[in-house]
Amino acid sequence: MDIEKLFLRRKHDALFNTSYPICPDDWKQFRVEGELDYAHCEVLSFYIHIPFCQHLCRFCEYARFHVPNREIQNSYLASIEGDIEKFLNAYPTIRLSGFDIGGGTPTSLDEENFEYLMHIYKGVIRRVGVTADFEPSIEATFQTVTTNKLRLIAEAGIKRISLGIQSSVNHVQQHNDRVNPDVERMQSVLNEIYAVGVQKVNLDLMYGLEGQTLLDVQKDMEVIQLISPEQVTLYELRSNMLKMAESSSKDRLFQCYATLYKSLIDLGYSARFGQNTFTKNESDLGLSSYLRHRMIDFMPYKGFGLSAQSMSPLGVSYNVGKQGGDKKELLAYNSYPSKDTYQLPKQELLSKYIAVSAYYGQFRLAVADRILGQRFLRCFNKEVDFCLAHGYITLDDTSITITPNGFRYYGAVFSLFYRLAGKVNQN
Repeated sequence: MDIEKLFLRRKHDALFNTSYPICPDDWKQFRVEGELDYAHCEVLSFYIHIPFCQHLCRFCEYARFHVPNREIQNSYLASIEGDIEKFLNAYPTIRLSGFDIGGGTPTSLDEENFEYLMHIYKGVIRRVGVTADFEPSIEATFQTVTTNKLRLIAEAGIKRISLGIQSSVNHVQQHNDRVNPDVERMQSVLNEIYAVGVQKVNLDLMYGLEGQTLLDVQKDMEVIQLISPEQVTLYELRSNMLKMAESSSKDRLFQCYATLYKSLIDLGYSARFGQNTFTKNESDLGLSSYLRHRMIDFMPYKGFGLSAQSMSPLGVSYNVGKQGGDKKELLAYNSYPSKDTYQLPKQELLSKYIAVSAYYGQFRLAVADRILGQRFLRCFNKEVDFCLAHGYITLDDTSITITPNGFRYYGAVFSLFYRLAGKVNQN
């Protein structure tokens, strides 16, 4: 298909954002039995998924449930601990470049089970080596952190906490089944975090939420100015992942991002236009080391727990629960193995890398070359030339970067480099 026609067809399509594959059935032909192989991986990252929340937000696309009782929490953690033990026994010489604990809300666990979670984390760190840039992170909410949980986080050596706000505006929260405390409580929690020795706080915000206006996102910036976290991450609502109609046009989403970007830069944060992570410390890019290596370097990672995703140099897998199921049955599992494993051709791995790197607004040519086993620019010269001619990207010796003009329709731009858009020699 003509590149310009393809771009025009996709530029207003909500399907094209940071998600890949576009539809789950796109990978049906690549499905294989068993687990991914990490035999040739010396360095990778770990991720633990805790699928429990006090409130179930309408906009969340991840597997999550209301917090169950203490016994179910404990059983779930025991399953994760067993899966980690099996993996480390199979690959005893690995080193970790990252370790994130997310959800859901890990800090929604009760005090006893949260201590168990930190015990699991510390047990892993005692057994494996870590890279020089290893920077673990844990997700939390203002309502679920306690002084004791913060102390346990600090004692485990986790130096970054990511707190979800999504929106600070009451009517937006109510419309999306979200609950946040007032600004005074937020500031109090940040003070406690720093007091125990945790060094970095990231705050997550979303735009494109139903009922949200430009005035609302400007109010979010007033909160950021008041509590001044080290990092801020912006997430655009991916309505197609929730099987709901797009409530904001691409132009409207661009306008929201541009407003947030200018405000954050004015407040002293650093980022390129089109990047979703903002930081006061340019060296960390606003990311934990797990996310940094996943988004920028496309390094392998292993996910533990319900529905967690994993990636090796040869494919991607999703644990039991990714496709949903009965809550009681899912939480009764004594192990969460890969249920959907896909051995992917080079072009599919490249597509996955580019989609994930869209969060960062940039992808590296050396990584694309490594994935393909050949020169990316040689395979996609027509697509690159089209994007350069229209001012959608810039190209230097190391990277392809989205421009402000291209970011308005970033999904359409990046998707030009997906499977079948270029002719790649798979031999």
